[in-house]
Amino acid sequence: MKLAKAPKRIRPSFPKEWNVSSRPDMWLTWSRTERKLKRELVYWVTSVRADGRPHAAPLWGIWLDDSLFFETDPDSVKAQNIKRDPSVIVHTQDGYDTVIVEGLASIEDRPQVLKKLNKMYEAKYDYKPDWSGDSSQKVYRVDPTRVHAWKNPHMHANMVKFVFGP
Repeated sequence: MKLAKAPKRIRPSFPKEWNVSSRPDMWLTWSRTERKLKRELVYWVTSVRADGRPHAAPLWGIWLDDSLFFETDPDSVKAQNIKRDPSVIVHTQDGYDTVIVEGLASIEDRPQVLKKLNKMYEAKYDYKPDWSGDSSQKVYRVDPTRVHAWKNPHMHANMVKFVFGP
């Protein structure tokens, strides 16, 4: 679901002795962060096992309407973790141009959304998924609650957190 407005942008605080510039014109914007999320080819998703241990896995995905969509087998470790606890972290693989999404994952089953995602997967990855019937793959949607972003080499000057919701 596309947001009516951009999420709230919050600047982290740093110790005074770090002498970090606090110029808003240097802070990353939501539009720039969203472009990064749309262009990324591989995302890492981290979910939590029943015993509290994290589980991380790389995957393909589509950023659409302020959510990240990915497919996985419903019997996979990540799907079983999400079924029990929908809290996930998804991040880009580039540590120099970083975006970290904190959010809640759920199964996406709306036919109109799946049809659009199918076309987007084909265009982005030259891969045509089959989510019809009893396919072994299910599509999951991650709705962000927070997004952290920074770009090196001046990460402290441009680092921001975006907060979604009221």
